[in-house]
Amino acid sequence: MYAGSSCLQYCNRLDSIQFSCAGTMGTTVGFSKFMDQDYADNAVLFSDCPSKWPHILSSFDEAAHTMGLNTSWSKTKIQNLGHVVTPASVQLQGHIVESTDHFTYLSSDIHSSERSTPEILRCIGLASNIFGRLTNVWKRAGLSLQMKIWLYNAFVISILLYGSDT
Repeated sequence: MYAGSSCLQYCNRLDSIQFSCAGTMGTTVGFSKFMDQDYADNAVLFSDCPSKWPHILSSFDEAAHTMGLNTSWSKTKIQNLGHVVTPASVQLQGHIVESTDHFTYLSSDIHSSERSTPEILRCIGLASNIFGRLTNVWKRAGLSLQMKIWLYNAFVISILLYGSDT
């Protein structure tokens, strides 16, 4: 119960921090405005203008300090989705916020190109590696075909499809 309430307090703090920055961040797609995406103890902040990045990050950091939280500058990255050109790193409050064209989060690769091909190829490679490591199992005469199919689904297909919904 305590961990749940602690997590709830943290989530409420993160939402409060992001709400206080709402006027500075966000991007519009159609009739909807997207401002942020929360992942456990991480957040993705959206902006449709690279010149706003330093202001958004400063606002976020200031709001975090009012809640007793700190921004992890070594983990903070800038990614420009939909563009092949990687943005320049930003210097902010004595910290360099690095830019990247891709990152892996929760076992999913997110690329700036907005294409899923690299992620699909990565998953196929991981599944292929597991399939190859189970060669002795596939050759084993003592295992029934039904058991081999069960093992294939459990070990190979599950790895191939893990995170595919993201």
